[in-house]
Amino acid sequence: MDAGQITAGLLLLLCIAGVAYFLAQRRSQPQRPVANAGRSEIERDFARVFSMTGAQGRERLIKRWMDRSGCDRTEAMRLARVARDNR
Repeated sequence: MDAGQITAGLLLLLCIAGVAYFLAQRRSQPQRPVANAGRSEIERDFARVFSMTGAQGRERLIKRWMDRSGCDRTEAMRLARVARDNR
């Protein structure tokens, strides 16, 4: 074996070790659930528009729109978002 083959072998071994280390680190990290998984597009949009409002404030806003217009929760979110956009 000449020096070129030894260098190529060591380089290949280092690449394999690097990939194995990366995969081991990735497997040991806990997986975070996606924040918007299972939400409708209206719910995601409502959460984005009112992201600076606290959870209780958002719930009060939804309840106010439900009482005002007599609609369901999803429609209340849509109406609140449209009203915010029209300001």
